Amino acid sequence: MALADREDALSDWLAGHGVAQDWVLGPELAAAGADVDWCERVAAVAGEAALAAGLEWVASTLETTGLLAEVKDSTRRISDLVAAVRSYSQLDRASMQRTDVAEGLESTLMTLAHRVPAGVTVVREYAADVPRIQALAGELNQLWTHLVDNALDAMDGAGTLRVRTGWERSAVVVEVGDTGAGMTEEVRAHAFDPFFTTKGVGEGTGLGLDISRRIVERHGGDIGIDPRPRETVLRVRLPSVGPAARARPAAGTAG
Repeated sequence: MALADREDALSDWLAGHGVAQDWVLGPELAAAGADVDWCERVAAVAGEAALAAGLEWVASTLETTGLLAEVKDSTRRISDLVAAVRSYSQLDRASMQRTDVAEGLESTLMTLAHRVPAGVTVVREYAADVPRIQALAGELNQLWTHLVDNALDAMDGAGTLRVRTGWERSAVVVEVGDTGAGMTEEVRAHAFDPFFTTKGVGEGTGLGLDISRRIVERHGGDIGIDPRPRETVLRVRLPSVGPAARARPAAGTAG
């Protein structure tokens, strides 16, 4: 099918499924290699409630061309992608809930996988005993996105991205480290200031770490920069009940 015909077919399909701006998304998806059959498979996985937001997010946020070329021929990988989109955006969860930080980190890493250069190695260090925390999961995923983006930018295409979770002193700890050029003391002192950036004109807003700080503080936690030998680490602490409290039987149940 010619590209123009595929664009029309996709736009008609999107409009028929209640997806806004079908005339914009249709050509973008078509250019990336998607077709109506691909959308049908995504719809079967995502369901009507998540379909519109999922497709819009894929097209506008994830540099659709490279991503769809990778997943369009694999139903399983499409399923994984849509599951990650749903988890990442927390489409039907707008209130505080018990949240697994490792699950959110993994969804973020998956949705940003297209941004990780071939020269960057991703190392995951998820502790097994980390309790769930009470949080706005969608906001935490925004936080992880800013931190991972920041780390990738710092490495300039080569290095190690390390993502770690842990538990200490009634707080869940998340670390995102990179082996980039590091930060000077002056940069560290202003890194969380709004509009502060070391990037060139037009390359950054200077709001990523400011937004990250606000999200962490809204959850009663703290965030800081921990310079280590050959690694710069953004360290987040979020309060939570401890593993013992988590395992305590609910009232009225047998102990």
